Amino acid sequence: MRKGSIAINGISLTIADCDPEGSWFMVAVIPHTYAETNLSSLQPGSPVNLEGDILGKYVEKFLRYGKGEDSGPRVVMDAITPEFLVEHGYW
Repeated sequence: MRKGSIAINGISLTIADCDPEGSWFMVAVIPHTYAETNLSSLQPGSPVNLEGDILGKYVEKFLRYGKGEDSGPRVVMDAITPEFLVEHGYW
């Protein structure tokens, strides 16, 4: 199962599931959060502000370095595994 969090319109939510390609994700929403925020008024296709968790930002940076798109250490794309991330402080 994929783990992490994402903020939707500034509301931090836990990712419950996502596809490997990253084209969709589902979040877990506490009923109180749903009732007290604008999440209940959203419809499919509603524009929202998304912000990924810090782990996702670091993984994206590792991937970008591996492609040579930024300065920094080179990481072989195939080497980014759950074990690699744990070894480098992400859990």
